[in-house]
Amino acid sequence: MLLLAGCWDERLYKDHTVVSLVGIEGTYGEMKSYFAYPELQSGNSEITIIEANGIDVRDTRLNADLKVEQAMDLSMMSTILISETTAKDGLNKYLNVFYRDPTNSITAFLVLVEGNVKDYMEASKSWTTEAGEYFARFIRSKEEVSIVPNRTIQTAAAILYSDGMDLVLPYMVLKDKDKKRPELGGVGLFSKGKYTGRVLKPEQSRFLGLLLQERGRKIKYSTLYNERPLSFTILDVNRKWKFESPNTMKMDYELEVELEEFSDVGLRDVNKISELENFINKKITEEVNEVIEILQDEKCDALGLGNFLRVKNPQMFDDNWHETFANLEIQVDIKSEILKTGLIH
Repeated sequence: MLLLAGCWDERLYKDHTVVSLVGIEGTYGEMKSYFAYPELQSGNSEITIIEANGIDVRDTRLNADLKVEQAMDLSMMSTILISETTAKDGLNKYLNVFYRDPTNSITAFLVLVEGNVKDYMEASKSWTTEAGEYFARFIRSKEEVSIVPNRTIQTAAAILYSDGMDLVLPYMVLKDKDKKRPELGGVGLFSKGKYTGRVLKPEQSRFLGLLLQERGRKIKYSTLYNERPLSFTILDVNRKWKFESPNTMKMDYELEVELEEFSDVGLRDVNKISELENFINKKITEEVNEVIEILQDEKCDALGLGNFLRVKNPQMFDDNWHETFANLEIQVDIKSEILKTGLIH
């Protein structure tokens, strides 16, 4: 035990510049990266942004190290912001440097941004929290209601190296005049590792979450039923997928629903509940089919149907899967059950 004692691999905060937010934009030969970290100035902790150019991400990292008094440490990195230009060129090669360094955080969220990455980095200076942690908390809160899927460096890598599933990433925009408050614009769609330029709006992306059946997530939805507001939460999703033929996919979903708001005293009537369930089935089916149509148009297999096919019918899967997916007939059947009506009297 005496021989094993000691801290041979200790890395002290005082010896490093701890980066919480990273931004990358450009393509090979013209890369630009940004690194945000807290720095003590006049007795107060403030966010400092370091900007560096280079031929690739690793080169920008090395050049950024020349501008700080201590070596940069990305072990506490919470978020990486990625420009649309970079994502359209193929994301995997730009993330490679983050996989290779064992001290880097692989649980950092990946976020696509509209416009210049620098604007989002500069916006972080006005926040009282850690720059990267602000984005991380923002994304986690949207994950809880299935508006965005969980996509970190680690989970994205598994998808990017897969031929049977495509990536989707949270897409953020700066709409306010002062450009200090980013907001969610939806989720960006990828095909074969490259950003397609198409974004699912937040009201659409929640149904992508339903199709993915991510456990522990709730999906909230509001509409009008007989000119009355109807709001409900999908508490749980059970799915069953089956290839009916080489060109036909059957997707059955059973939903457990809780009504949040619906002013109708007839909810104590079993027939009324059944009518409402049929309406919900029809409405959700329409929304889901719209999302699937967009995914097929962009050849973005975000559902991982290719991986499902490789397991169930490996002889049907080939290198031309994205074309097959785009022309696949997908039949969706939604059945909901209202477990809670929200009645208070």
